[in-house]
Amino acid sequence: MRFINTFARGSATAAAAALFLGLSAGCVTGNQIKASAGVVDEDLKLARQQGALDCAPKELATGEAHLTFALGELDKGNWVRANQHIELATKAATDAVELSRGCVQEVLIREPEPPPVIVSIEEEEEPEPVRFFLEDRDNDGLPDEIDRCPEHHGPLWNLGCPPDEVLDSDGDGIPDDEDECPYIPGPEENDGCPWPDRDGDGVPDHLDRCPDEPGPAWNDGCPIEDRDGDGIPDDEDRCPDDFGIPELDGCPPRDTSGDGVPDHIDACPDVKGSPDHDGCLPPEPEPEPREYQLVELHRDRIEIRQKVHFATGRWEILPDSFDLLNEVAQVLKDHPRLQIRVEGHTDNVGGAAMNLRLSQNRADSVRDYLIGQGVEPDRMESVGFGLTRPIASNATAVGREQNRRVEFRIIER
Repeated sequence: MRFINTFARGSATAAAAALFLGLSAGCVTGNQIKASAGVVDEDLKLARQQGALDCAPKELATGEAHLTFALGELDKGNWVRANQHIELATKAATDAVELSRGCVQEVLIREPEPPPVIVSIEEEEEPEPVRFFLEDRDNDGLPDEIDRCPEHHGPLWNLGCPPDEVLDSDGDGIPDDEDECPYIPGPEENDGCPWPDRDGDGVPDHLDRCPDEPGPAWNDGCPIEDRDGDGIPDDEDRCPDDFGIPELDGCPPRDTSGDGVPDHIDACPDVKGSPDHDGCLPPEPEPEPREYQLVELHRDRIEIRQKVHFATGRWEILPDSFDLLNEVAQVLKDHPRLQIRVEGHTDNVGGAAMNLRLSQNRADSVRDYLIGQGVEPDRMESVGFGLTRPIASNATAVGREQNRRVEFRIIER
């Protein structure tokens, strides 16, 4: 699950510089790189709003590219390479913000040219000539259009040709006086008659191995077999010797889990489930509502009624907070679909980079404690925000006390 921290825009550039120095000073963690990536992302957005596409396109593109590379390396677990890209992205983003200040973009509005007017002229078709009579040049009573010999006088029974001229009425190359079917073309081997095809499959009977059963020519006129009798021809059947179903191309359905739901429609084919739930196990019933003393479950957060106490300037959890965190762990066990983000926050005492590290370490400590209480690690992520998200004024001791806090945000239900 990828997560990018979002810092207040006004302090993004300063925080980025401080965080950059902190990262360069020693070893870095994945969460620190995520936090730095959030600062760079905010600076790049600010630069775009100020017009960096016109005034600092190179710096903007460089920053966005290295930010993308950094997140990709982070996903692969390559923290060193991710940190190198973050350093380059931080410098480019800072330059883009500075160069784009006061940048003015001019927008030119052009009125669209009117579309050309196309005038089509349809030509009138010439009428076909009208024929008033049929021509008969040899005057034998047959019009030339149906006269087989239009230049020679002949009787009607010989289709207008002289009596001594032999005709081939069907044009099959066999004279009519030798053709057993003079008006139907056929091969000479069958005395001018077409070969019979009793089953009408296009394969003549003398070549058809199954003359009374239609079949394709490539199968010698015989029907395609269906050895397993499942109604799917063998040439289309992936399992021609096993009775199957069309949905599986003629193969029989399987039920790997033995739950009565065939694999091809089983949403959980390896689990013995219920037909009423598409072969999967029925969902677990919702837990009975539980009364919590120190926490309250809301839609977007787990609200704690006490503070998580740490050693001064450190991230060791003090024992007086164990009961509170045990109850947070119980909420997560009671609601196994919840996924949370443990957030660490500090006041403004000390440098920004130091506070960012401190808040991250404290958030990590709380997450580790909850894991120790039986909460699955993949349901939680921890992020330190340092001094970037105050909820009260840092000008007073009371306000600073309120800003030093741990929060539990629900990111998926």
